This record gives sequence, C-alpha cells and structure tokens, in this order.
Amino acid sequence: MKSFNLKLQYYLFIILAFFIPVFGKVIPLIIALIVLSWLLELNFKEKYVRVKKYVHRKNIIAFGFLYILYVIGTSYSSVMHGQEGAIFDLEVKLSLIIFPLLFATIDFSGYKSDFFIMVQKAFVLGSIISSVFLFNNAVFSYFYENDPSVFYYSNLSAHFHPSYLALYFTFSITIILSWLINNRQINTPKKIISTLLILYFQVFIILLSSKAGILGVGVIYILITLYLIIKKKSESPSLFLVPLFLLISFIFILFMFPRSYGRFVTVVSSIEHEETLSADSHESSAARILVWKSAMEVIKDNPVLGVGTGDVKKELRKVYKKKNIESAYEDHLNAHNQYIQTSVALGIIGLLVLLLFFILPFIYAYKKNNPLYIIFLALIGFHFLFESMLERQAGVVFYAFFNSLLFYFTIGKKDKYSG
Repeated sequence: MKSFNLKLQYYLFIILAFFIPVFGKVIPLIIALIVLSWLLELNFKEKYVRVKKYVHRKNIIAFGFLYILYVIGTSYSSVMHGQEGAIFDLEVKLSLIIFPLLFATIDFSGYKSDFFIMVQKAFVLGSIISSVFLFNNAVFSYFYENDPSVFYYSNLSAHFHPSYLALYFTFSITIILSWLINNRQINTPKKIISTLLILYFQVFIILLSSKAGILGVGVIYILITLYLIIKKKSESPSLFLVPLFLLISFIFILFMFPRSYGRFVTVVSSIEHEETLSADSHESSAARILVWKSAMEVIKDNPVLGVGTGDVKKELRKVYKKKNIESAYEDHLNAHNQYIQTSVALGIIGLLVLLLFFILPFIYAYKKNNPLYIIFLALIGFHFLFESMLERQAGVVFYAFFNSLLFYFTIGKKDKYSG
C-alpha cells in the first residue's frame, strides 16, 4: 500500500506541475488526490518522527506559519462569509499550509530519482502546450474578427490573467536556463532547441503585454548574469554572455511590438503626473497608484495586526468611496501588491513573516549554489510588487508548490539529514 501511494504521489505531483499553466480548474482535484493518498498511508507517527529528526523538514513546516496568521486573523474579522470573507480567503490560501506539510513529511526516497527534474519538465511542457493552445485560439479569433488585438494582453491569455501567465512562462525560461547552466555537456541540438524555446517564450510574454511580466524577464536575466559572474567565473568566464545575449534579444523583440512597448509609456506618464491622477482613471498603472495610496491609509490606522483576514476589501472600499475612486470601488479591487495586501490584513507582523520567507530561503539557496531557487524567489518577490498573488489560486498554488519543492531539493536533498 505504501509503495502504491508513493508512486501515485509521484505522478500526481508531476501532473500538478503540468496543469498549473494549462488548466487551473483541475488543480484542486489533483491536490485533493495527493492529500488523500498522503492520509491513506496512515503512518502519522512516522511522519512526525521524520519532521522531528530532520532540521530541513522543520524549516519547510515553518512556511505554513503565514497561513496560521491568516487563521488567527479571522478572529478579529467582521466579514466571515461570501467571496470577500475570511472563510473563502482561507480556502484560497490553503495551499500555503498543505504543500509545506506534504514536503516536510513525505518520504521522497520512495520516489523515482528523476522526480525533481520530471516536475520541471512537466511544467515547461505545460507552458508550451498552454501557449500553443492560446496562440491557436487567437489565430481563429483573428480570422473571425479581423482584429489584431486578439494577439495581445487579456484577449490572448483567455481564462488566465496575463500577469500570472507571464510569470509561468518566465519561470519556464528560468528552468531551461538552469539546465543549460548546470549541464554543460548538453549536445548542440538540445542547446539550439532550448534557445529557440526561450526566444519563443520571450515573444509570448511580450504579446501578453503584462508590464510586470516583461520587467520580470529583464530582472531574471540581470540576476542570472550577476550570479554567473560571481559564482561561475572560474568555470567559464564567457558563460554570463548567454543571459546577456538573451536580454538584448528580448529588448530588441519588445521594440518590434509597439502595442506592448506602449504600455510602459503610460507607466512613465502616471509616475510623472502622480499628484494629478484622476480618481476615475481606468488605466492600470494609474489605478494601481491610487489603490496603493488608499491601502496605505488603511495600514496607518491598523499598523500592528491589520484589519483581519476577511475585512481587507471592506476597509479598502471604504477608502475608495471616500476618495471617489469609482473604478476601484466598483471592481472591488484588492491592493494589487502582496506586501501591502498582507500588511492590510495582518499588519506589520504578517509583512515581516512574508519577507522572512523570501530572505532566509534566498540566503540558503545562494549558499547551496542553486540559481533556479534564487531566481524563483526573486521572480515571485518582484511580481508581488504588482499583484496580490496570494489572493488567487493561480498565484498561491504556484508559489506554495514550487517554493516547498525547491526548498526541499535545495536544502534537504544534499543535506546529511535528508531523510
């Protein structure tokens, strides 16, 4: 029975990685099956001993502390039910505790040795299939509508938010680059295919026109270049030229699509005219600035504990109404910044915990020379600046799953206490 459960979990995790960028509605079912398999092992004492014995497993469990804070935050929430209430919020964020618990207690020695790389391959394959499907959908729409806008932004991303899809594709680029960096013996045909895949994802990210997504690509190339210069200069001084070349090619491609590049012009305009922004502005950059200012007012009134898990949108909408920010009020907008969102809900305590969950793993990943985990943390941390990613399944599952996976296989896999 144990052997069957471990095999089942192995394939379910791989299937989960595949479907994250493909079809979000099936994700809860896959997670439920993984949890059910975990429960049916009926070896809870063994799981407890495993966590108690190995330090890195305790560290993984600690990631669930943020969820505990959100549970505590329900105790001083006035809104408990509905899609803006505390109960629904806890359901959305459940992955924050599920994946740390799973990765801290599962006996990965019973999995096939290729598990870590197979999860990466499944995610990249899912990203390829998702992008091909979306592009074909846009082509059919173009034939019917004769409108080039079907190839851009939310028209292209269909049921996905463009920022989340851009994040998935950027992480796929990071995975492919990590293969090239860590496996110098890859043959030429595979190198060519890998490079073409990266260029393909670059074009798609630009078409998605997510400002955070486009800037995120630039961030990862700069960080990978710095990492290679600092950590790998003795192995191959010219290795850093690879991400540098990709960055230049990305900028060149961006200028080939004025519609995508033009979105950055509005950002500059919004920043330059910040003091005169119209409260009824529907432009995304302008709306974000207005929302951030409103959220900061809520934080000032509730700095330590926040307003509670379920009262975030209620308190934000009060400020939107007071400031006559009609678009934000009507659309029930969240803070569009996870750091601010967490601060509104849980105060400075929640913010500090969230920041620690980036800083400490980043230090570990740097010491263990794992560029994939370093870039993952930087990428998520950057996207958190522009989206409240833990308020949607598409963001929270991606973060919680890959953060737990990468932490375990960075710290635990090569640790003498791997267990």
